[in-house]
Amino acid sequence: MKFKAALILIPMALLLSGCWDKLELEEQAYVVVLGLDTAKDNNVNVTFQIANPQVGSTDKGNAPNEPPSDTITFSASDILAAKELANSVVTRKLSFAHLRTLVISEEMAKSNLLANVLGYSMRDPELRREINIVVSREKSSQFIHKNKPKLETRPHKYYAFMQQRWRDTAHVPYATLNRYMQRVHGELFLAIYGTTERLAAQSSKDEDSYKAGEIPQKAGDPVQIMGSAVIRNGLMIGTLTGEETRHALLLRKKALAHNFVSSFPDPQNRNYRITLRLIKEKNSKIKINVKKDPPEVDVEIPITLQILSIPSLVNYVSDLNNQKLLKQAVKEELENTSKRIVAKCQKNYQGEPFIWYLEARKQFWTMDEFEQYDWEKKFTEASVNIKYDLKIESFGKQMAPQRIEQED
Repeated sequence: MKFKAALILIPMALLLSGCWDKLELEEQAYVVVLGLDTAKDNNVNVTFQIANPQVGSTDKGNAPNEPPSDTITFSASDILAAKELANSVVTRKLSFAHLRTLVISEEMAKSNLLANVLGYSMRDPELRREINIVVSREKSSQFIHKNKPKLETRPHKYYAFMQQRWRDTAHVPYATLNRYMQRVHGELFLAIYGTTERLAAQSSKDEDSYKAGEIPQKAGDPVQIMGSAVIRNGLMIGTLTGEETRHALLLRKKALAHNFVSSFPDPQNRNYRITLRLIKEKNSKIKINVKKDPPEVDVEIPITLQILSIPSLVNYVSDLNNQKLLKQAVKEELENTSKRIVAKCQKNYQGEPFIWYLEARKQFWTMDEFEQYDWEKKFTEASVNIKYDLKIESFGKQMAPQRIEQED
């Protein structure tokens, strides 16, 4: 019996195994950045930035004069059609296996074509849902061509490192293709906002109250990425600054950016600002009462503070009264800013990017009841109470900085 089974299985293994569909690395062209722009006749201009695997590797000696990447643009009905068209020009087979970044122009983000193009393109198994979405003020092809970072030779490394920095600073949201598709109907979706264009720079004491293009920068990389693009029903309807984006993320139950640095006015000397590290170790407490009309939303956000610098040299270390004053001032500043952002979303954007709808949905037995309730409309009239629960953890390693005496 065993001998007969072996006679059957061995020929099957020989027939089913093989390497008929294998491709060597040098036969493939890896797209690391994809760009989308509007075109005529409901077509899309698709830009492919293709990485050169030899540049930046130990094999660079075989290609000393080759560029780190090649960028080409094709006009087609969607991404998959443009990919097939590109395969007739590029000598190697295009692959999305290493694609991490999708750049969409603001014009494209405001068109009805975007949701359809992204929805149908996700049928390609290589187009992963973890791709980060960046909305650029200018055309995406211009954004990709102008982005030439000096410290990173390989383009995919630049975006990989920047995505980690975005999580550290919380100036931009965590925006992936999967999250976009989840919130394409009804809920607000926040996408990363970037540009290579410079607007009239206006210096501000508040270092995170900028959007991309407004940061007062001299020299360095041309790309600025800060703030978020607000998308509703697949269409871009506005933008948020870096500060507003931070608070939108803090108001969510779970925070991906668990700590970041920010400055606040010194309550004892308004000519100075105190730099703090804000740490969110626990989830926010969100309670929604849908039985009231309008509904009531209570949000409590636990934050641990670390004092990093006190330029005014006011004694906040040993003076408990000063500590209490500082804590109250930071609490009021955070609560007032969060309330302004909630009011802006209620009035201007007619929706909420705080993912509170998940908490509201728990109050209903069925999805039909929740949909009939129309949470997005109810949110615009909701009474929102925001409370920050602050705790000062430390004042740094140097408890009492050296005071510099001014000579008369």
